[in-house]
Formats: sequence, C-alpha cells, structure tokens
Amino acid sequence: MRHLRIPLASLSVLLATQAWAEPPARSLGVTVFPVGAYVLKDAEGERGVGYSAGLAWSYRREQSVLEVGGHVASNRQLTEATPMSLRLTPAGPRRVRPYLGLGLSLMVAHGEEVARTLQLGAELCGGVTVELSRKLFVSGELRYQNFSANGSPFAGERQELSSAFLGLGVHL
Repeated sequence: MRHLRIPLASLSVLLATQAWAEPPARSLGVTVFPVGAYVLKDAEGERGVGYSAGLAWSYRREQSVLEVGGHVASNRQLTEATPMSLRLTPAGPRRVRPYLGLGLSLMVAHGEEVARTLQLGAELCGGVTVELSRKLFVSGELRYQNFSANGSPFAGERQELSSAFLGLGVHL
C-alpha cells in the first residue's frame, strides 16, 4: 500500500485540477442581417431579383473546427430557412473567422400567383465574421440553395436561390 501513495496522490491532484479547470470556451452568436440581396432562378429559367433580410445563429466551441449554424430569411417572393448547417472553420480564437458550410433548406413561396408548398433543398454557404469586441461582430455570408420546384425533394425540376447578406451580431 505504501508504494501506491505517490501514484494515488498524483492521480488525485491531476483529477482535482481537471475538475476545477475552466471549461472549453463556447460561443452562441445571433446575427441580424438587415442588408441582403437575392437572385431566384426558377425551373423555367426566369430570374427574380430583390432585397432580403434575415436572422441567423451559430454555435461553436473555441478549439473545434466544426460550427453549427442556421438562419431564416424573407423577402417579397419567399421565406427560406436552414434550421441547421454544419460549417468548417479554423480552430482557436481568431479576430477574422471564415467558414464554409452545408445544410438542408426549406422554402415557402408566398404571393397570390404561386401555390404555397414547402420546398426542400440543399444549401452551400460561406462567410466570414470579424470580431469588433468581445461581444459584437460583423458578418458577411453568401448562400447557394437548390430547391425542388414542386415539393418532392428528388424532382428533376429545380430552382436556384443565390443570396448575399451583411449583418451585425452579438455573442450571448
């Protein structure tokens, strides 16, 4: 038993320091995108262009290269949302943080001339956040989304939505 005193004491000190260590830094960010623009290309090849606004969120751990995010945006023609996208981003604390992500999107067209069906599609997004202070940041994001034209996610008729957003965010 005497021979185990030093290893057990070392192990208890190690466990105690791990228990009292500061947990890994986490960050939940919420961004308001008041400035956005979009181009919608429908299945017939016609284009619609306009302004859009949105709200986005992201969650990351400081030492992780994965980030989880999502958004909702609306304009005169449609409302689209990506409840969750997975993003690759550099690990560690950075003032400028680029990311590239992939997610599943939902879109509902509104207007009197269109049927209001829920359309499913995929999203590819890329962006950059620039930290202004410990709590505030500026964010820019580009998105490419490809939706079914009739509600079936595997339909051959597709619509493309390209959009760009600029906004101000806060870490909660």
